[in-house]
Amino acid sequence: MKILEANIYGYGHFVDRHFDIANNFQVITGENESGKSTFKSFISSILFGFPTKREKGENYTPKKGSIYGGNLVILQQGQNYLIERVSNDKGNILSIINKKNGEKVPEGLLTKWLSEIDKQLFNDIYAVNQTGLHAILDLKPEEIEKNFYSIATSGSQEVFEIQKRVMKAAGQLYKPNGRVPRLNVMLKEYGKQEKDLQHLINRMDDSKNLEEKIEELKEQNTAFLQEKRQFEQKLLELQQLSAAWNSYQELLSTSQKISDDKVKVTLATFDKIQLQNNKISAIEENLSSLEKQMTHIKLQLEEKDFTNLDFYLQNKVNFDKLFTLLNSSEDQPKQQATNNIEVLSRRNKGSKKSEVSMVFLGILGISILVLFFISNMVLKSIGLVGIVAGIYVFSKTNKKNYNVTIEPVSKHVNFDFCKEELGLSDDYADNLKRIFNFQIQMKKQQSCKDEYESKKRFLSQERSDKLSNLRQEQIQFDTQLEKLGFDSFVSLRDTYFQQQDQIETESKLHGLRSQLSSNIIKKLANYSSRNEIEERRVHVSDEFDLRKAEAEKKLEQIISYKIQLKKIGDSSEIAILRQEAANQRAQINTKIEEWLALSLTDRWLENYLSKLSKHRLPQVVELATYFFERLTRGHFTSIILEENQFSLKTVDNQNFKVVELSRATAEQLYLSLRLAFVVTFNKKIGLPIIIDDGFVNFDRNRKVQIIDLLSEISNETQILCFTVDISVLCDKVSNKGILVI
Repeated sequence: MKILEANIYGYGHFVDRHFDIANNFQVITGENESGKSTFKSFISSILFGFPTKREKGENYTPKKGSIYGGNLVILQQGQNYLIERVSNDKGNILSIINKKNGEKVPEGLLTKWLSEIDKQLFNDIYAVNQTGLHAILDLKPEEIEKNFYSIATSGSQEVFEIQKRVMKAAGQLYKPNGRVPRLNVMLKEYGKQEKDLQHLINRMDDSKNLEEKIEELKEQNTAFLQEKRQFEQKLLELQQLSAAWNSYQELLSTSQKISDDKVKVTLATFDKIQLQNNKISAIEENLSSLEKQMTHIKLQLEEKDFTNLDFYLQNKVNFDKLFTLLNSSEDQPKQQATNNIEVLSRRNKGSKKSEVSMVFLGILGISILVLFFISNMVLKSIGLVGIVAGIYVFSKTNKKNYNVTIEPVSKHVNFDFCKEELGLSDDYADNLKRIFNFQIQMKKQQSCKDEYESKKRFLSQERSDKLSNLRQEQIQFDTQLEKLGFDSFVSLRDTYFQQQDQIETESKLHGLRSQLSSNIIKKLANYSSRNEIEERRVHVSDEFDLRKAEAEKKLEQIISYKIQLKKIGDSSEIAILRQEAANQRAQINTKIEEWLALSLTDRWLENYLSKLSKHRLPQVVELATYFFERLTRGHFTSIILEENQFSLKTVDNQNFKVVELSRATAEQLYLSLRLAFVVTFNKKIGLPIIIDDGFVNFDRNRKVQIIDLLSEISNETQILCFTVDISVLCDKVSNKGILVI
């Protein structure tokens, strides 16, 4: 990645500024407080996001009300992209645009370009500054070796174990955003002491300036008192709007339910049409009941077996002749026919008269026994009479049984047409019985069928009458609907019910409007949700609290200025403050030494060194050897790493340990390892390297060496060098390569 342009909308004191930084080795220079640190922070913020409220000392919100943010134009994989980031109440808004075609690309592409490096990791790895040199050189000799190795290694388990042990101790001493750690408290107190001391020194002869500032602060607080009333009124209004939101939403919803339908259906009309509709529904239900009854009768007819009746009807002429002949014969009355049937029945089954004959035979036998075995003449006379009577009755009975003949009804009647179906035989008596039984069955079946048919005709006539009545009622019903302008009762009913709902809705709407004034409704129309009102209220409240806090700080400042006015000219006060600051500085230096030993291990190993694997360590050492040889003008030719210990070989084959190096040489070794680490780490990532006065304490010759080395490195990776002193750079960098802020 190469940064070509920086366009600042508003960031710190920069407003609507454009910077061209397209050179591979780009120098950014300016006086102290000119904005170099702000510009460096801007680049980091566009790439990784704006500083949060927790990052104290990093608030770059523009004071003049400009848009907070800007854009960078970068060269990435042969394409120019514009990365824009602005901040508003809803948070950071990031957009990436391809400069060639103007198309917007996914935001996730930036994360891919940055290889998921965060802001802290970028500042720690890619930003080489004087602070790093001081931190290394302020360590104890035995700690320098370990830290130099930490710079070059990828992070072994041993190093990680060390990091775990020191993390807790380092956090107890100092945290970037901490308030409780001892060093944070000491630095804050020292900063306040320094500020108070400098304040006294700078304004010792300027009491008038203090008085002017006091008056200015008083005027500002007076203006705040006027704004306070406006804030309170605005908050009260927003609270009222929030409380009225539900009623307002209900009013909108109710208003939407009011229709402009001109058709009106009165209660009398609706009742009349509904009565007619109910009448039609009753007729339809009656018809449905008739249909069910007809279907039931049909099913009953289908369940009946009228096969014999059908046969009878097919041969009705023959059967009628047969039945007429049998029923109308004068010489054979019905009683005789019945007797004949009974005679046939007695012959076939063993008739009752045969049983009577057997009884008389029994009597005859008893009479014979009485005649021969009883001596009483009377009884013998009775036995004789019984014998004579028994013989007579028996003879009569047998004569009837054998001599009575059944005269056929007609020897000329033809039974062939029904012989098979009725199961007739040559026995005329049996045939007559079957025919008479068949006649009786046919009469019953015919009567049953006629009854069903009569019911069908009745139901059919009823259905016809109902249908006729239904048509008449329907015509009358449709005519009434048509006059009213409706095509169905459902539409009329819905319209009527809607009218009733409209009446209720209008009443409800009137009640809601009486609750909300037109002014409240007008203001509520500017919001899309209650959350938006609440967000606005919170925003106004936060702004009010902020202004209030500022006013309180101004009051405190006024008091402080007044106290300072009283103390101006009191040299003893300044001497006391200087002594206290010196004592505090000595204590802070002691704590910094402790914290640096812990925090360097923690930050380097946790954020950077874990990115490298063990097989890259030789590459770092090899590249660092080349850089170190360049910076020492060939005096040191090798950096040897054995068992986590560095040894340095000179051109005349002398070996030095790290602790034996001079301060200047140790600085050169630090820069060599640091730059080698960054260049090796950057081969797959390709982010610009930032040098922030990293060699301000170098003499001219060493500055020339480091600038030549950086120029060579910039052929592969863009370097942004922030510095105050450019005296050496003027001969090494073109005018285009130097940006003066």
